[in-house]
Amino acid sequence: MSKSREELIAQYQTENFELYSLEIKVEGFDEGLRFSQDMENMPQELHFSIPEYSTYTVTIQYRVKNAPIKKLNYYEVVKKGGIPLKTRKQFVSEEAQPTEEFQTVTFPPDKIPGGMLLRGTYPATSTFYEDGKEIITCPFSLAIVKKGVTPSIKA
Repeated sequence: MSKSREELIAQYQTENFELYSLEIKVEGFDEGLRFSQDMENMPQELHFSIPEYSTYTVTIQYRVKNAPIKKLNYYEVVKKGGIPLKTRKQFVSEEAQPTEEFQTVTFPPDKIPGGMLLRGTYPATSTFYEDGKEIITCPFSLAIVKKGVTPSIKA
């Protein structure tokens, strides 16, 4: 059963935190893969396809709604057969203050692994933590595709 637009957007918010957008920019390609709450065709599930061995950056837009969040961190896990294949932990803010404006953070470049045995689609999560305590987890899937294939987002 399909979720409504409001239900889909609610997956990316809590009472105190809202993830507005997540964009993956793959080196060598002009257009980023952007998921945001204002997308015309909001996907039921988030799915990114990225060529193997690519270097990419992740940019998030978020806001804190009510109370400050101390030691805000982002943790990304891509799993293969239940075992972490790729992880990434990024510091976001020492103390994120409540605001009406969305804050933008671009993380340092990272690399996608590759090889014939690693090509495929994997479950993944982006989780935000406050001082080591989980705030929200956003599931997505990542397809590692053959080098030369254009990156894409399923929408």
